[in-house]
Amino acid sequence: MAKGHNWRRWLPAMLLGGLVLAACGTGGDSRRGGATEPSPDGPRTIKVAQVTDIVTLDPADIGDVQSGVVAEHILESLVRRDDDGQPVAALAESWETSPDGLTWTFHLRQGVVFHDGAPLTADVVVWNYNRVLQDPDAPQRFKKQWTSIVEKVEAQGDDRVVFTLKAPNSAFLDLILLSNAGMVVSKANFEKLGQKDAALHPAGTGPFMLERYVPGQEVVLKKNPDYWGEPARPDFLIFRPIAESNTQVIELETGGIHIATKLGLEDLDRLTANPAVKVESVPAYQVRYVEFNTQRPPLDDIRVRKAINYALDVPTIVQSLVGKMGVLSGSAVLPLASWGHPQDGSLGPYPYDPQKARQLLAEAGWTPGPSGVLQKDGQPLKLKFIVPNGRYFADKEMAEVMKKSLTDLGIQVDLQVMEWAPFLDASDAGDFDLCLVGWNQGGPDPSLFLDALVKTGGRANDARNSDPEIDGWLEAAVYTANLEERQMYYRKVLEKVQDLAWYVPLYNENKLAGLRTEVRGYVHTPAHTRYTYVYLGEGR
Repeated sequence: MAKGHNWRRWLPAMLLGGLVLAACGTGGDSRRGGATEPSPDGPRTIKVAQVTDIVTLDPADIGDVQSGVVAEHILESLVRRDDDGQPVAALAESWETSPDGLTWTFHLRQGVVFHDGAPLTADVVVWNYNRVLQDPDAPQRFKKQWTSIVEKVEAQGDDRVVFTLKAPNSAFLDLILLSNAGMVVSKANFEKLGQKDAALHPAGTGPFMLERYVPGQEVVLKKNPDYWGEPARPDFLIFRPIAESNTQVIELETGGIHIATKLGLEDLDRLTANPAVKVESVPAYQVRYVEFNTQRPPLDDIRVRKAINYALDVPTIVQSLVGKMGVLSGSAVLPLASWGHPQDGSLGPYPYDPQKARQLLAEAGWTPGPSGVLQKDGQPLKLKFIVPNGRYFADKEMAEVMKKSLTDLGIQVDLQVMEWAPFLDASDAGDFDLCLVGWNQGGPDPSLFLDALVKTGGRANDARNSDPEIDGWLEAAVYTANLEERQMYYRKVLEKVQDLAWYVPLYNENKLAGLRTEVRGYVHTPAHTRYTYVYLGEGR
């Protein structure tokens, strides 16, 4: 905490973000009475392809986009994002903050029930948050992030939830309520099923209920007839894991799916020319990078990390393999679209300089052995490089090109292409030297990226990087509501991260979707991915 900080500067922004009253949903009685039960194969079914299967629907443990997208149709938070990424009311009708910015009070929407019939109460909401904050048996993914911000959560009656913060935080809504763990599940259902079974069979308050989950094949959601807000348009929403972009495209063209979420560079012209399909594209809050494990040799040596950066011709790799699917990164850890990213072009990949790379490796004591492989103290310079199989655009192909460049430099690369779930396990455990990975968020606030990726103990800081100066700047950035001050602190963070060479920045991915032309009601936004009001044709 910065000494002598003037907390009064907090008040205007807190009032701007806190004293909000959003319009309620249209509501109405959507019960179908004795009507014939609709079929998942009927005309009011929307089928969406995702690049991987879900991992979990326990909000306290969701760390991947695919699980998050499905969960957000079943579960809800106190607030949600609108199409522009701004927080608006959801399970909380309104909220306000204290003048010192330490207390946030949320007023719950009345009459909301979970899918299992249990009522939404302040006690249940508090239980959800305390599970992350206090329960040692709960998933730990969000615990450090939350406990660093929240002092306590309490219920006041049945309809008020009060958060007491350890210090004012300008990113509180983004880092707590709008994080995956901010989604609320039924306590009764959780206690009935137990943590393991409830993780794949949650009861929420959202516009859809989980109908069935067939691992590796489909997740089927069914319209919630008792939803408190505007009823969903589809009767069923089906998510199918289809890893290959060409398979998604074929399914889209033949009508097997209505929406494809993975398109290849070679598919764009083909789909644009197809009158049965339309393509949507928008710059996304998505960064792609190679992370170094700085906790074990040889990457604990900054000279080796910088050498690898110099050895990779990132602009050429991105231009040839990504093209118009993305844009070359400025920073590895913050998208260009964020207001916290410098717009003067001062950040970017290290210049391609293999000679400089060899010089740095020699300075670090690595010299060519008899076979041309670099060695030191009789040991070869060997790196374990893990990459997911088709999770990110051109991920495997980029890794293969990078492997060749490093091999030419005299580095042995053990490239392991992995399916998504085991890849997450390996990356979370820090079981790698190099890891090609990404980070996606639904909003542009830098704290969503930097607090997770580079802060000591950050939930996506898989390499366990730590720098006290960076931590101090990140804390100062959320203690002030002054935008120019926040930008200044974040610039310092980004510049030091680049100098420390914790990453190889690659590209910011564009968010793409292919839709059948009969699809209506879909809003393509970087802030979220929702299919609640998607329907087919006119009048359906």
